[in-house]
Formats: sequence, C-alpha cells, structure tokens
Amino acid sequence: MGKVTIETSNNTYIVGNKLSHPEAINEREMNAIGAGSVEYLIPVKAEYGKKDIVLKSTVDGMISLRTYFNAVVNKKMFLDVIIQVVTIVKECEKKLMNTNNLMLDMDYIFLDPQTKKIKCIFWPIVNNQNPRYTYTFFSDIPFNIVFNKYEDNSYVTQYVQYIKNNNPFSINSFERFICEMMGMTIESKSHIPSGSTEFASGDNPVNKVYEVKNVNEKIAYNPFEAKKETPKIEKPKFCVHCGNALTEGFKFCKFCGSPIVHDQTMKVQESNNSKVTTDTQTFSETTVLGEEAFMGGTTVLGADVIEEPTFPYVIREKTQEKIIVDKPSFRIGKEQSYCDYFVSDNNAISRSHADIVSREGRYYVVDHNSTNKTYVDGRVVPIQTEVEIFPGTKLRLANEDFVFYI
Repeated sequence: MGKVTIETSNNTYIVGNKLSHPEAINEREMNAIGAGSVEYLIPVKAEYGKKDIVLKSTVDGMISLRTYFNAVVNKKMFLDVIIQVVTIVKECEKKLMNTNNLMLDMDYIFLDPQTKKIKCIFWPIVNNQNPRYTYTFFSDIPFNIVFNKYEDNSYVTQYVQYIKNNNPFSINSFERFICEMMGMTIESKSHIPSGSTEFASGDNPVNKVYEVKNVNEKIAYNPFEAKKETPKIEKPKFCVHCGNALTEGFKFCKFCGSPIVHDQTMKVQESNNSKVTTDTQTFSETTVLGEEAFMGGTTVLGADVIEEPTFPYVIREKTQEKIIVDKPSFRIGKEQSYCDYFVSDNNAISRSHADIVSREGRYYVVDHNSTNKTYVDGRVVPIQTEVEIFPGTKLRLANEDFVFYI
C-alpha cells in the first residue's frame, strides 16, 4: 500500500491510496466491491494518471471510529464495534479476499451515527507493501479508548488477556469469545466446512448477527443485578502499574520497568467532585488489577511499594515542564476532555495533536492529522504513522518544542 491520505469537508471524507511499485489492482476484488456484493465495504474507484494509479473512496454522512470513541466508551459500544469488525473480516475471508488489505485503523473505519453500523475500506490490490493485520488492530484498540469507570470493566481485562494468550490469532475463536462476553451464541451446522460459522439468526451478519442464548444464564450487562466481585484470574499475572501481562521468571515488568508486587496491600482512593471514597484492597501476585486503575480512572497509592515505577517523559521547552508519559498511548493536544496533557496556551496545536505510544520497551510518536503537523528532529511525521523516537529526540508540535527522555 502506498501513501494513504484523507481529506475532510463537512460530513464527507475522501480517502486516497497512491499505489507504489510493485502494487497493482486486483480486478476481481475491484469488481466485487463495485458491484456491492460486500455491502459493508465502501466503494473504491481507480484514477489512472500518466505515471501512477490512485484508488479513492468517498464516505458521506459517517464518522470515523476514532471520533466515535473520543467520548467515554461503555461495554455495549465497545463490543458492538468489535463484533461488527470481526464479521467484516470473516466475510472477506469467505469471499477469498485478502484481509490484510482491509484498512483496520480507527481513522479509516467509519460508523453511521444513527444506526451505529460499521463500514470499512478495502484496497483491492496485490503485492500490498503496507498490510494491516487483524491481530494488531484488535490488540491495540483498547489502549486507545477511555472506558467508563462507573461500570464493571472486568471485561476489558478479559479481552486483553485473551489477545495476549492467543497468538497465533484465530478469528473464529475470537468471534466465539466476543459472543460469550455479549451473552450471545453462534450455531455451527454439520454441513458447514471446518473453520466456517453460520449465524443462528440466518440474517445478514452485519445487521443481525446473533441471538441471545439464555439471558438468565449469561447477559452482557444487567443494570438491576447487584455488582459482583471480579473473580481472581490465576494466569496470566498482570502488572499492577501498567496492566500488561507479566512474564514468569522476571522480577520487573518488561513494559513499564516496575518491580513485580508480591502480597502487597494497596489503598485505592477515588475522588468524584466533592464525594471521596476510600477502599482498601489486598493484591497478591495472582490478582488482576481492576480496569479503573489500568485505564487511569483510579489513583493507586502503594502502602509498601518497593520503589516508584519509572516512566518516560518529555520536557516542554517553553515552560521547562516535565510531562510524565504514564500510559501506553499518551495524547497531547488542546482539547482537555480527551487529552492526557492539555495545552491551554497555544492555539497552533490541534485539539488532538499527537500520541506518544509505548510498546514493549520501544517508543513512537503518531500525528493525528494535526493542522500544523508534528516533527521528529525537524522531519515531518506522516499522518497516522508511527515514527520511533529515542532518548533526546526533539519533537515539535506545531510551533512548540518538546524533548523526549526515558
């Protein structure tokens, strides 16, 4: 996949993909999408120039998945989106279409704000030079969302744990796992080939995928039911600081560098306006930390912490402020409601300007289509592209300089 661009005007998105050598159009897939045989894929047109080919897709009256998830996300919102994307991946497989050509990216997946139905862009090409992988999308998406801290978020722990424990990734097994979380079931028939799934409802899988198995036996969310304690999950163990799975035999978390906590008593204190509640919880080595702490909704205070966790940070040169990058995806911008560091005194910086992403001890910066761009050591960062950064890297957001350190 060559250079992908996106232009917005009112409620219209125009997404373009300039093919690069040796990429070429797959006529079979192009015709299938153009004929509407895959209704949840957005139509694509080819524009032939003298030296290049550009594929373009126009999206009207929809919003990007990133925009939809900019608000606080609850369980139903999250799982409804996940199961729809799973269905689209499976239908592409069924039609022998290369799922690596699906634009599985929160900025290129679109949602109808009225019906909440998902549509994706599929590039009908061969020799894709920049494939997108389903496992990567499903693995990364919970780290780019702010979950509702006022509901039971144990499903997020279960989701992250499943992803970490199931690589290589099976879309069929993942589908069943999501259905169980939603309190639904899929029905396999004996005449269906191995690896395929037929839906119990028999309807279009995007519009009506599943039917409820037994609402008394398993339900996605019951507001009238008393809140139950989150069961302890023995394996894998999770870091109480960053929420990532721990590797046996190691004394420190390989993701955030924090020491592994053994039989440690912690106090979890949460403040909500004028109301403050304090609860003491005892965590052992095999206890999974609640998702409120994992997603930043709760402050965890260690009574007998061995040592403070260390996080990367950036220095804002204008004010010499030290900004701790304490989340796997740390956003900088001027919209206070969904940024981790709020820039209040610089209108050149965009509302959601850029993220600093931490993954397995490596660090990246991602520009979110900002008006005045993001720079790494003087070079422009391509939109929605991870560019690796290192200690001492100078970042420029619009006209402001920041220096990254570990």
